[in-house]
Amino acid sequence: MNETNLINSLKKKFKHLKKRKININNDLSQELILDSLELMEFMLYLEKRKYLNFREYTKKHNDFKLSNILKYINDNKK
Repeated sequence: MNETNLINSLKKKFKHLKKRKININNDLSQELILDSLELMEFMLYLEKRKYLNFREYTKKHNDFKLSNILKYINDNKK
């Protein structure tokens, strides 16, 4: 997965982000891009698509930066 795919899937999942400029260095929770419920929904969406394991991700990372999510997805690709 590349950064464009990740950002597009985020915008596709949450229509209110369609016009918002989001880059790979954004932290989804700290910058209030997504509220906590939406953040969990997005992480579960990625988990259902077999991109990441949420528990493993939260053990390794304590933030929700798109760059860390993307790095985790690419490092754990099967």
